[in-house]
Amino acid sequence: MNADSIYKAGGKLRGATAVLLAVLSILSSGCNSPFKPDVNITPKLVVYSILIANSKDVYVRVTSVKGSQSDSVGEPVHGATVVLSGGSGPDITLIDTTGVIDGDTVSFYFVQTEVMPFGNYTLSVLKNGYPPAVAPVSVPGSNVTVPDLSTYSDLRRPAIATTPLVFNVLLSGSTRAEFARLYVEYRGFDSSGNFQSDIIPINQQTSPDPFREATAGNTDEEFSISDYASAFKSAQALGGNLKRVHFYTDIVVTQIDDPLYRFYITSNRELDPLSMRTDKIIFSNIFNGLGEGIVAGAAVDTTRIFLF
Repeated sequence: MNADSIYKAGGKLRGATAVLLAVLSILSSGCNSPFKPDVNITPKLVVYSILIANSKDVYVRVTSVKGSQSDSVGEPVHGATVVLSGGSGPDITLIDTTGVIDGDTVSFYFVQTEVMPFGNYTLSVLKNGYPPAVAPVSVPGSNVTVPDLSTYSDLRRPAIATTPLVFNVLLSGSTRAEFARLYVEYRGFDSSGNFQSDIIPINQQTSPDPFREATAGNTDEEFSISDYASAFKSAQALGGNLKRVHFYTDIVVTQIDDPLYRFYITSNRELDPLSMRTDKIIFSNIFNGLGEGIVAGAAVDTTRIFLF
C-alpha cells in the first residue's frame, strides 16, 4: 500500500496520518546519521519550597538537572548555601539535613523560624558549578472565619435548619486561589479513661478539583445543611457514649499564591497542591530561568467552633 492509499484509507484519522507520513519522510531522509534528540544544557538547581503562614518550620528540597533535557531530576544536592531573606528578621541560613519521612530517606534544607502572614521573602540557593537559583515569595495572610449568630445556631441544631451554611472568608492580597472545608469533631473519654476523638468531613462539592480562583477581599463559602446534619448525627452517634465529650465544628480555609496555583493547574489538578511533584517540572518561578522549580506561599487556617 503506497502513501496515497494509506492517506485515503485513514477516514477520520486523515490529519494524523498526514502528519505521521511527513515525520517518516523527514526521518528517512536522515537515516544515515544517528538520531540524537538531546542537547547539552547548563546544569541547573531545582528548588521546591512552600512557605506556610504561621508555620514554625521551613523546608527546601534542592536537586539538579544536568547533562541533557531527557535527564530526570537528579540526586539531592548537598553542600549548597540556602538563605531565606525578608519577613521581619535577619537573613537565615538553612541546615543541610537528611531525614526519614513515611519510611523514605529524604534530603532537604531546614530551619526553625516562624513564617509571617503577609510576609515578603526571597529564597536563594548557591552551589559551585550551578547558576544561582533565586525566587521571591509573598505569603498570604491568615484568616479567621467567625459565623454570625444565625449560622452558629444552625451549626448546633442542623436538624431544624432550612438554609445552607454560609461562611464569609476574607482573602489576602497575594491569594490566587482558595478552598474551604468543613468538619464535625468530637472529643471525649471512654469507660476505660482513654481519650477518643474523630473528625467527620462535610464535602463542599463533588469535583476532584477543590480550588477556585479568587481575588483579595470577602467571599462566601457555602455548604449543604443536609450534608452537615448527616455528619453531625454521625458524630453524636459515635461520641454519645463518651464521658466529658465535647463537639466542635472546624472550618479550614486554604489560600495559595499565584506561583503555586500555576504549578498546580499545569501539573495535575487532582493532586494535593501542598504535596508537590518532583518527577516533572511544569511551571517554574526561579528568577530569570537560571534554575527550575517552585517557591511559593500558602496559608492554612482552622477556625474551631465549640458547639457543646
